[in-house]
Amino acid sequence: MAKLTIQNAHILDPINGLDEIQTVSFDYDGEGKTIDGEGFYLFPSFVDVHVHFRDPGFTHKESLETGSAAALHGGFGHVVCMANTKPVMAGEEISAFYERAKDLPIHAYTVSALTEGLKGEVLVDMEDAARRGAVGFSDDGLPLKSIALLEEGLRRAKALDLPVSLHEEDPNYVHNPGVDSRYGEPFGLKGAEAMAEYSLAARDLALAFYLGAKLDIQHISCGVTASLVEAFAKSGGDVLGELTPHHMTMTGEDVAIHETLAKMNPPLRTAKDRDELIEFVGKNHFAIATDHAPHRSDEKAKSMKDAPSGIVGLETAFPLLYRELVKKEKCSLKDLIYSLTKIPADFYKLPHEGVKGGDFVLFNPAGKTEVDDDFFHGKSRNSPLIGENFDGKIEGVFIKGTFHEF
Repeated sequence: MAKLTIQNAHILDPINGLDEIQTVSFDYDGEGKTIDGEGFYLFPSFVDVHVHFRDPGFTHKESLETGSAAALHGGFGHVVCMANTKPVMAGEEISAFYERAKDLPIHAYTVSALTEGLKGEVLVDMEDAARRGAVGFSDDGLPLKSIALLEEGLRRAKALDLPVSLHEEDPNYVHNPGVDSRYGEPFGLKGAEAMAEYSLAARDLALAFYLGAKLDIQHISCGVTASLVEAFAKSGGDVLGELTPHHMTMTGEDVAIHETLAKMNPPLRTAKDRDELIEFVGKNHFAIATDHAPHRSDEKAKSMKDAPSGIVGLETAFPLLYRELVKKEKCSLKDLIYSLTKIPADFYKLPHEGVKGGDFVLFNPAGKTEVDDDFFHGKSRNSPLIGENFDGKIEGVFIKGTFHEF
């Protein structure tokens, strides 16, 4: 067993409460190596509690292996996969997932579907799913209409001490998904109204608070929704709000520029919403989650109405947020790392030991990141950021005893 030594790097590790320059050494698989880390940062590897690896069933878009490669390249060492696979992730599929995940270079976890077949009619065997290792429950992408069914699901999830994560879009206010109603007219679309998110988020936050259950409000697009999460958290609610890189750096105006590559579900909103969401970075109860959603180029080449929603985000998340938030002084680097590591790991009870435990990202702020077609390690390239350049570069990720250099 050889030693990897990094000299005089700035360790910014919220998991272990470190913010100082140190020289550190780790046992690892490889030849002995010493890196001059002066001017570099060491962060805990990032945590993403909302990704789509499309496996099983849609591996033409992504797979556990290619999704893990993309995560690793973006500095993410821990990811939580959503359940909208085929077959849907529940029961024996959960066990099969973890059997394959053992061989991945990152730590991959999965939620279970909340309802059978994601149909919103009958709850899955939640107790069985928990025994098999599910870290939560979600019908992501499909809001739960039945309040009675949701109440039962929250009660059972509470008994298991696991969160329910919900996609909050009331169908009564969604005419065409993926585009905000204020920006859909040039495409002949009525779009989705912001009220779609307000209404269900308020309902579900109130119910979870009443029951004392853990609730994750997924991919928040509106500043009002984030304020609701904060209000219930301040009142003692066990809640998490997901902040996505795209909702904090883009607006509905970008749909006219990037067309289907800016089609999201929930959609991009106003500049006011974007700016308000940024204010929650670094606050307790808010985690950054990419909603990594790979699609083939021919799928995204369809019309705005027919193309699927979503973009890939694991590899571009940190460079984008570092440029748009930290470099532009909209949030501190410390707050950004806190929202990418400790907050999501704690909420989902993921075993993350941080830099001191040999689980870290080596970041060079003086480096450069160029996003071209060859940049991506996953299967899909559906990103509006192709062609852009970013200050800073992830030089490597140390995880599971292996140092991956980029």
